[in-house]
Amino acid sequence: MKQSVFLFSLSVTLLFFMACEGRKPTVRQLPNQGDTPYQQDTILVTYATNPERALTLLDSAVLLGNISEFRGQCIRARIYSKSLVEQRQDSAILICKELLRHDSVRKEPAEQENILDLLIAISRAKPDYEEYMHWATQKAELCQQQGQETERWRSEAEVGFLMTHLGQENEGLAKLDEAISHLDAPGSIDRMDAFIVAVKRKINALNGLQRYSEVIPLGQRILNRLDHFESHIKDYAEDSYRLSWSDHPNDRDRYLDFSRAQAWGFMATAYSHTKNPPKGEESSYLSLAKKYLSLFDNSGYGKTFSARRMIAPTQMALGMYDEALVTYDELERRMAADTLNEDYAIILRSRAIAARDKGNFAEALGYQTRYADLLKAVSDSLHRSEAHDYAARYHAQEQQLEIQEKQAEAEQFRIVSLAVAVVALLAIAFAIYFFRQKRIVTEKNRALVRLINEQQAPKDVPSAPDNQFSVFNDIDAAIRSERLYTNIGLQRQDICDRFNISRHALNDLLAEHTGGLSFPQYVNKIRLEEALRMLHDEPQKTISAIATEVGFSSSNLREQFKRQYGITPADYRQNL
Repeated sequence: MKQSVFLFSLSVTLLFFMACEGRKPTVRQLPNQGDTPYQQDTILVTYATNPERALTLLDSAVLLGNISEFRGQCIRARIYSKSLVEQRQDSAILICKELLRHDSVRKEPAEQENILDLLIAISRAKPDYEEYMHWATQKAELCQQQGQETERWRSEAEVGFLMTHLGQENEGLAKLDEAISHLDAPGSIDRMDAFIVAVKRKINALNGLQRYSEVIPLGQRILNRLDHFESHIKDYAEDSYRLSWSDHPNDRDRYLDFSRAQAWGFMATAYSHTKNPPKGEESSYLSLAKKYLSLFDNSGYGKTFSARRMIAPTQMALGMYDEALVTYDELERRMAADTLNEDYAIILRSRAIAARDKGNFAEALGYQTRYADLLKAVSDSLHRSEAHDYAARYHAQEQQLEIQEKQAEAEQFRIVSLAVAVVALLAIAFAIYFFRQKRIVTEKNRALVRLINEQQAPKDVPSAPDNQFSVFNDIDAAIRSERLYTNIGLQRQDICDRFNISRHALNDLLAEHTGGLSFPQYVNKIRLEEALRMLHDEPQKTISAIATEVGFSSSNLREQFKRQYGITPADYRQNL
């Protein structure tokens, strides 16, 4: 089948070039520039401080061929996600959803995780807590399927953070503590990073609850873990595709700078906002707040756009109005015309507070009035459409390139049309071949369905099983009869606790009676067998409903079913 498609495409291509032979192309072909500024690493470093410049570099890199269209979309989504304009954030979400359907992403769990991480970050920034919860849960399920415990608990920390925002404060903080406790062990770079992320999520939750005094020890835990890592670098296994530093020590230094700076920022904010410090330590808290603020300002990360947004409220809380105003001036320069958002409204309100405390009441009134007007404008649908128009103008350059290419194609249209008749004949021949191949595939599928049904016929069970088989039979019967497999959170330890056996004993039973399957593989096998039975015996149920009943998503059932039986659920049911 694939060979026929290739032959057809090759024929069309040859005809096209035969028809166009002898004509010079009107669009200048740009050579690959090799080692130029238009590389992925350069773009990703640039977008932290200058998103617009990063987009220009990205467009040039794709045009030059230094970056593929697919990778370019991944980078574009990351850059859009950093924008304060809601339309660009929405564009980033649409790009990510499209990427999740891309074949190269669906076949690579690591790529799926990266995109889900980006969707989580965008939902958190908007904030859209329903979407945030959806993507965090989806990532947790993916990590559980892949047996990635570290990433699973990293995602569970996200869920705990969300619960605190949805009114489940105690449950959310308990889940965050559980995630932190699972990740709080040195010896792995990946686990260290997940631990730091989980601690930061709890800090964010506590800041939202205004429990600032509890943030201070958490910030210190981050600093202690980073100090331990630097003192025992050789003892930390580089076990993550996310954080591979063996060949790039500069990446490690940037990571340490970023993580330390954020911890310093958290602690500066906590010390400055603690309302009732211990008696006699008020001045100490103030000096500590300024100390950590100074460390933050002098870090590499502290000079970035996101860092300045993070620390400006702390400067205001410390009464450092002049410094805060300098920070806001810098933020406004970087925001340029991108001011139709709540972040800029916060800047106006802070300027009003600073002017009021300095006695400049007229200036304070002006800023307060602009603040109120901007809040109204942000919620106005008319301004939303203007933001869409702004984004459209940004893409004008790309559209201009497309126009030039279409003009070149128009000149060649007359010649290409001469080949249409030949292509039509080839298409007819291909259609005949296609339907013939489809018929053959249908017959093969029917034969495969018969073979599957024969293989699934009940097999004789030994009349006098030994004790080991009896235990396995009890486990298997419980999972099947009580439908334990429908619980996507079913763990190996749940079975061990119920049947009072050790994990080692359970592994031995699985090795002996399932042909060496792991526990997740064994449970998935039962799910697939139940799905197969329901497809055969319950035609009134949809495949999506069957997937849900056996503990799969629709796409996951299709992938697992085809891997196990060599045919999709839909084809199996169709060829019964």
